[in-house]
Amino acid sequence: MVLTGIGLEEIPQKSVLLIEEDLGSIKSVFMQRVGFDSLKIGKKVLYISTKRSKDDVLDQMSICGLNGNADGFTILGDFKDRTALLDMCHEDALKHRNLYHLIDPSLRNISETELCIVDTFTSLLIDEEIHVLVDALNSLIDVSRHSGTTFLLAADTGILPERAERIMRSMVDGIIQFRTVYAGDRINRFINIPKLKGVLPMGKMIPFYITGDGISIDTRERIG
Repeated sequence: MVLTGIGLEEIPQKSVLLIEEDLGSIKSVFMQRVGFDSLKIGKKVLYISTKRSKDDVLDQMSICGLNGNADGFTILGDFKDRTALLDMCHEDALKHRNLYHLIDPSLRNISETELCIVDTFTSLLIDEEIHVLVDALNSLIDVSRHSGTTFLLAADTGILPERAERIMRSMVDGIIQFRTVYAGDRINRFINIPKLKGVLPMGKMIPFYITGDGISIDTRERIG
């Protein structure tokens, strides 16, 4: 599992985690891998993509040898409706509203899944006021605490105003950052975990590289 390579046994339960990257697709590969690993141990996974169709997500997963058509792994592609996402958090709303033209009819609400991935969360909040971001995060946090659902929220850094990004980081239970450093003609990639519920902060960033299997941790050294 990709988590063991960065010193984690599993994603913290009942938590909302921010997965950050500067406008790249590595965070998507990471979350897909975490989702598939969760599926293998019997968890139900919901993968919501705001930028790609379901077929595009399946194609990306197949490159890394992942089967997104597996039972228990639900993919919602081309998802643009932030209101529908938040209403999916509340079973009562499902009985009285008709906001689900994009929703798989087999899915009643988010609380029926153990892992919900939103890729990318920030694209649903472009040009919104900060109080909308706060309300959205509070809704997801409430669901995580009461239903046990864990959320992985992908974020493209620099998309939201700096203050909004800082508020978002302060509210979530953990942050996993994918960073790219350019050194001449070399590209060096690192994972940084500034905070994570139930885990002591790591003292060094974790080097990794991309292979046909997705993300591989470079265990030769840890960069401070």
